Amino acid sequence: MPGRTAVLVGVAAVVGGVALLAAAVPPPAPATPPLVEDGVAVAPAGAAASSLFCATGAGAGAGAGATGVVLLTSTADTEVHGVMTTVRADGGPPVRRNVVVPARGQTSVIPAQGLPAGATAASFAFAGGGVTATAVVGGAAGWSAAPCPSQVASQWDIPGGGTTDGRLDLSLFNPTAAPAVVDVTFLTTGGAVLVPQAYQGITVGPGQLVVESLNDYVQQQAAVATLVQATSGALVATVLHRPNGPDGAGLSLLAGVPAPSTIWRFGETTAVAGGAVDLVLADPATTSATVTVSAGLPSATVVPRTVTVAGRSVSLLRLSAIPGWPLGVPYAVTVRSSVPVVVGRSVAAPPGAPAPRAGAGTAGSTTAKTWLVVAPGRPGNPIVGGATMASLAVADPGASPADVVVEPLAGGAPVARLRVAPGSLAVLGPSQLTGLRPFVVSSDVPVVVEGDLGPTGAPGIAFTNGVPLIG
Repeated sequence: MPGRTAVLVGVAAVVGGVALLAAAVPPPAPATPPLVEDGVAVAPAGAAASSLFCATGAGAGAGAGATGVVLLTSTADTEVHGVMTTVRADGGPPVRRNVVVPARGQTSVIPAQGLPAGATAASFAFAGGGVTATAVVGGAAGWSAAPCPSQVASQWDIPGGGTTDGRLDLSLFNPTAAPAVVDVTFLTTGGAVLVPQAYQGITVGPGQLVVESLNDYVQQQAAVATLVQATSGALVATVLHRPNGPDGAGLSLLAGVPAPSTIWRFGETTAVAGGAVDLVLADPATTSATVTVSAGLPSATVVPRTVTVAGRSVSLLRLSAIPGWPLGVPYAVTVRSSVPVVVGRSVAAPPGAPAPRAGAGTAGSTTAKTWLVVAPGRPGNPIVGGATMASLAVADPGASPADVVVEPLAGGAPVARLRVAPGSLAVLGPSQLTGLRPFVVSSDVPVVVEGDLGPTGAPGIAFTNGVPLIG
């Protein structure tokens, strides 16, 4: 796998539902969105068509008893019509339903609604652009959110999750019209590279979902990086992690990224006393990586930390235990590596904290001037009980100050105008983020945006990376 190049396939060419929509709804002038580093972006509202792909693992082993919900958010000025196609891991026939997303608004759908118990995945085809999808999986164990990819790829790398403390499931979803053949490799903290024969040459047919329980072959590993390589075809991949323990222990939906990178970022990280925050650093190459981790905050200078990650292995860096790094104060994290790596973050709450008490997610490698931040539901209709946008952080990783405006997607007065210093961040709290509503963050220089979601036992357990707006 060293030196792999992700082959990214334009979704309009591979999803049959787009053609059906185009015939039913006259599309506007075509506008092809560029491919993006993290596999997630909002296509321009003027695009002829757009697609999104969501696989949560809800209903399978790690997600037994959990429900998968997809929150659709549109930046278009008129309502957008589309088709949701739901497929089942048990091979049942696909189910198609029409969906409508209001102008500059949100709607939520449950792909598995009315279907037999078990894991499902859903693809969305829209006659137009401007729509993004956020997958939320929730149940007694906890809840988690992750953006759904807006493109398919031949490669997905997923850092995080382990098998010493619970279940780990891999979802492989092929929404295209051609079969995909997949090899899966696992990197570990002990340096072992696991290549189970059962996970080589997995065939995922057109419109099929395959969910693999990893505990049978990837055993007693504190942290795992899952490398998915399609030797033919293209697909999307996610991992669902459920720690052992009582209800509320946690549930993490880990999104894959289509390629390693030398730079990764988290817009907001807060380590609290008695809790734990770990970076998961995975090096898919055969050569070792020299990784420098720096923290950006407005009130102090923090000495960066440099670690070496052996080739074809995973290292854990406990941010909450680094001497001199802040506790109880939010800061931005930037990871720079000598060779391309993939990066995740896991968070554990202090003993006695409210549920959920653990969660994990994937870093982003994209900076942009305009971002969409999706709220966990709509006013009066949270995705999970009591869900809120606890904070919204804007981090400036560049060398010039960022002049930032945060405004509701639906219009109205901005909730904040900020100047963010270079290498620092600014954080909005609940008093500014009133109600469940999506926001647009605009900056005169590229920035990083992250929203922290509640209720959870600690910041970062459930969070949402901003989605860059194209065009």
